[in-house]
Amino acid sequence: MIRPLLPLMLAALLCTSALADQPRPVVSEILTRETVALRSYPGQIAAEVETTLAFQTSGRIATRPVRLGDRVVTGDVLATLDQITLDEDVSTARAALTSAQAQLDFAQQSLTRARELQARNVASQAALEAATAQAESAEGRLRAARANLTRALDAERFGALRAPASGVITAILAEPGAEVSAGTPVLMLATDQGREAVIDVPEEVISLLPPAARFVIEPRTLGAAPLGGSLRLIEPVADKSIRNRRLHITLSPEVEPPRLGTMVDARLDQPDTPILTLPVEALLEADGVVSVWRIGADRVAERVTILPGPRVGGRIAVREGLSEGDEILIRGIHSVSEGEILGEREQ
Repeated sequence: MIRPLLPLMLAALLCTSALADQPRPVVSEILTRETVALRSYPGQIAAEVETTLAFQTSGRIATRPVRLGDRVVTGDVLATLDQITLDEDVSTARAALTSAQAQLDFAQQSLTRARELQARNVASQAALEAATAQAESAEGRLRAARANLTRALDAERFGALRAPASGVITAILAEPGAEVSAGTPVLMLATDQGREAVIDVPEEVISLLPPAARFVIEPRTLGAAPLGGSLRLIEPVADKSIRNRRLHITLSPEVEPPRLGTMVDARLDQPDTPILTLPVEALLEADGVVSVWRIGADRVAERVTILPGPRVGGRIAVREGLSEGDEILIRGIHSVSEGEILGEREQ
């Protein structure tokens, strides 16, 4: 019974050896030119110039006649400080100035008498020096009183916060009754100097943008027509949480812009350009050189140096080194050697 099994075992060994000698199948990709189009990104309409408004003096806010979203014109009163307190400060400063002037007059009269008495050897030199010091001190108090009056008058004049330009109130930062100091933010004003669309895009999109990128802005409003826009600013710092970069797109002035805060979708306004791309897992990097395994004639592995372009999602654009129709190995790239014969491509 043993002898009939020997031919079967020998045949199995020969079959296994033949399979081992066959090239292993590979996972690869045939390069084709594909259209890489930037998808649209959500955003909103904002003002190109938004300014924080504050009083130039300290006080208690008495009135704030504007509300969030109100439209104002240049010179409109947006908020006022307590005028009674400001008037009282001016009256107090005037009284202090009058008192300081009277003290100076008396000190100067005393100095004149001291000089006359000292000239007749009736008063001592020490008395003259004391009178001189009192007069100089009175002059200093008078200067301080004048400065306080000037400050009080300025505060009275700056007791009304006026709109420096026409625009829309976008934020209320202080309410009536609040005590504020000079420079404390009270309101935010979005001026009419221009409107823009603000969108956030991934880092890899930045490298695909031309210097004077044009965009199509589509408001999410029923019946609203698309708008044109041009890239004004790419914020230099990415968002820490999602690593996106913010783009500011100036809207074309020919069309009336949507209202502030309108939600929009923005996409790059340029013809879609077909380019060669590769999966990032196909790349080999060593000493700053990027290469891939190309499967050449007779299924021979060839290591080819390429010039990569920008990253688009999980793929890399290829600028130089490869052509359309090349077959590139994308799995097992670290277990291949130059000149190795590779098997058929797995579908």
